[in-house]
Amino acid sequence: MIPKSFSLTEYKRAFGNIGGIANALFKTVQITALGTALSMILTSLGAYALSKSDLPGRNIIFRFLIFTMFFSGGLVPFYVLVRNLNLIDTIWALVLPTAVSTYNLIIMKNYFSSLPPSLEEAAKIDGYNDIQILFKIIIPISAPVFAAVSLFYGVALWNDYFLATLFINSNDRFPLQVILRQMIIQDMVTAEVGISTTGSNMEQFKMACIVIGMVPVLLIYPFVQKYFTKGIMLGAVKE
Repeated sequence: MIPKSFSLTEYKRAFGNIGGIANALFKTVQITALGTALSMILTSLGAYALSKSDLPGRNIIFRFLIFTMFFSGGLVPFYVLVRNLNLIDTIWALVLPTAVSTYNLIIMKNYFSSLPPSLEEAAKIDGYNDIQILFKIIIPISAPVFAAVSLFYGVALWNDYFLATLFINSNDRFPLQVILRQMIIQDMVTAEVGISTTGSNMEQFKMACIVIGMVPVLLIYPFVQKYFTKGIMLGAVKE
């Protein structure tokens, strides 16, 4: 289809709606930035510890983590836990429950395990402890795995709407994906009851909002595409 004209009217309308789309976009950026940073810190610390063959109880801990990939505690206990921690209707309810992905932790752990042991041995001779080795040596040379895992976490947080519909009660705290989902549901209900929206700009407004939601990921993806496509193979081959 060839458009008859080009207009930014609906984009201006979206960003001009401070209490709606613009606010939801800001909340989504906030959730994604905070959640990705927290997830990377926790995942890197856990992966580095599990990459040590001399860690006491390493195999037991690793098997327990693998178990969580296939079996969850259930939705009701999950909700009760978040409620009892007084996280309902806060940003922490959207980032803490999914702060560590076992899949991402395994990718990072395998990458750390593939690094030459001589790096850490030389650092220990220089008087570095484990924390200094992680932040001054391991992390600086682990850019590929950090880029891939950060993208995995960021995209998941950006696209997530389920946790927000479950734990967020205030409309002004909804992320953008929840707003878009509400628009789609409203459109489906309108179609089912046979109400015509011909002559309105609602369809154009929805498309503009969807594009706004896609643009940030589309801008970032080209720069980390090579890490994203080979992310599952990072650390798969040891030295």
